Amino acid sequence: MLSVIRSSLPGHEYDTWFVPAQFAGAEDGVAVIRVPNAVFANHLEGTYQDRILRAFGATGYPMTSIRCSLSANGAPQADTDLPPPHTPPTTESPRTSTRSDSLSPAFTFDSFVVGASNRCAHAAAVAVSDRGIQHSPFNPLLIYGKAGLGKTHLLQAIARRFLEQNPGQRILHTRGEVFSAQVVSAVRSQDLYGFRDECAQLDMLLVDNIQFIAGLDRFGRSAEEFFHAVNALSESGRQVVLTSDCHPRDIRNLDSRIKSRLESGLTTDIGKPDWEARTAIVRKKATALGLDLPDGVAETIASRYKNNVRELQGFLNSLVARVRAEGTDISPVLVDRILSTHPEIRTRRPSIQDVQVAVSTAFGVPPLKLVGPQRSKPVVLARHVAMYLCRETTGRTLKEIGKEFRRDHSTVTYGIQRIAAARERDLGLNRILERLLDQVS
Repeated sequence: MLSVIRSSLPGHEYDTWFVPAQFAGAEDGVAVIRVPNAVFANHLEGTYQDRILRAFGATGYPMTSIRCSLSANGAPQADTDLPPPHTPPTTESPRTSTRSDSLSPAFTFDSFVVGASNRCAHAAAVAVSDRGIQHSPFNPLLIYGKAGLGKTHLLQAIARRFLEQNPGQRILHTRGEVFSAQVVSAVRSQDLYGFRDECAQLDMLLVDNIQFIAGLDRFGRSAEEFFHAVNALSESGRQVVLTSDCHPRDIRNLDSRIKSRLESGLTTDIGKPDWEARTAIVRKKATALGLDLPDGVAETIASRYKNNVRELQGFLNSLVARVRAEGTDISPVLVDRILSTHPEIRTRRPSIQDVQVAVSTAFGVPPLKLVGPQRSKPVVLARHVAMYLCRETTGRTLKEIGKEFRRDHSTVTYGIQRIAAARERDLGLNRILERLLDQVS
């Protein structure tokens, strides 16, 4: 199988992802592959699964799926050592319906500021939350856009209004990574059909950040179960509402059936709010915080923070703290002074240590190994990724980066160039890098 894979991939890509992998056996048509860490498991099961299955078929040993198990210090672990370390534990279950009092009281339709960039998304959200909604043309409803623009706000507003107007209805409000963890738990407990039945009995399903369902799929089943849940509910007239950081066609590793199903409803985006909308947001949030803003102050804040509603909230929280601590009134001079000392909300750069910790967690490589002499392929890959991210995000020189990694600047240059070149041809690695760039930035 490996010889077939080797003939179809660039040498660097094969060496990176397949040389560290070991075939551990097969059972009931499932090939078990032992890998160094969760990043390799995600990558092989997501990006390369179809290629691996074709290769097995070409050798005369067809398999139906693959499953990766993790190795520690060269010793195999049990196949149940999943989920990966960055998957949060689940505290939700389809058996427990979300209540309106478990949602954020700040996220309501009344507190949402409507503007040109979100008018369509808001109207659709209101429509699907109406009393007794059934067989909506907006089913499923997918709202997508960058972080901090109001997707989660609308999702929780829908859940709250639906529950208030339909007492006793069963809904599940969850996140993409939590849904994946629930599927993993159901697989382990051999209760996958029970999980599917519980999902099918919901009156509404709301999932935030569905892009993580594809990215954290551990057993090759999370996306499959997500498809079954969306299909069963929407076909029976029960509402499904989802959010994502991009259009479904741009979610990598997402099954084409799911993309087609999502696009059969309504897909609408939330863009960056314009100046007028940002000014209105500042005023509404200031009122909620008990702030009385003088003329011109809301406009000044809105001019400074252009990309993210959460940044506005962060600045207003700082303003409240300063006013209460100093016992002073808000004035344009005070706001200008705080703005001049508050650039980190928009521009704070991560440190090299921040990057090392993030890469260490993602790759399952101890931080000391990133700066140590180890030369195994998983460690070298993680080290080069960390060097690349440091160059992209920290603003530090090659010499400074090299000092923190105990390498000279030529070694750092080689590592950065290697990752930059690999990123162009390896979509899986590119996805990992994008996620880490978002995290450290």
